Amino acid sequence: MDFLKLVENNVENLVVVFIILTSIFIIVQVGVLAGLFFSMRKLAFGVERLCTDVEEKVGPTITDFKQVLGETKDILSNVQGATENFASISEAVKYQVERVNAVIEDTTDRARVQISKVDEVVTDAVQRMQATSTIVDENILVPVREVSAIIRGVSSGLQVLFARRKNQVDQVHQDEELFI
Repeated sequence: MDFLKLVENNVENLVVVFIILTSIFIIVQVGVLAGLFFSMRKLAFGVERLCTDVEEKVGPTITDFKQVLGETKDILSNVQGATENFASISEAVKYQVERVNAVIEDTTDRARVQISKVDEVVTDAVQRMQATSTIVDENILVPVREVSAIIRGVSSGLQVLFARRKNQVDQVHQDEELFI
């Protein structure tokens, strides 16, 4: 019986440890996903601000070149250089976005795998607890109930056997008094 309590306590301790570990892993994963979300958001704001700054600086510059120089060839070379810069910036941004997407997909896949593993462990633990409960019921509680019933039967038999019987004469005298 002490062994079963020990096993039951160990199973309960393992379940508590498992729940704590699962909670920690979920919190870490939420933290990673939140960090990725805020990084993407910051990157998007940075790109937007960069585009706005570039537009504010390049737009008037092109207009000034058109007005001051008046030569189409110089303007086209400047525009071509700015276009190449925009292309390289957009390629860099595209590359960074693809990397972040890959990280997010990898993290999501890992989270799915971890959740699947957690589900398997929890299912296994529940099945083992049910099996243990069945074994305890069949091997301990049923025999205890049977022994308890036998003891109650023997006790009742002994009470009847050793019960004090009234004297027959007193019984007859009492019956006569009731009759009168």
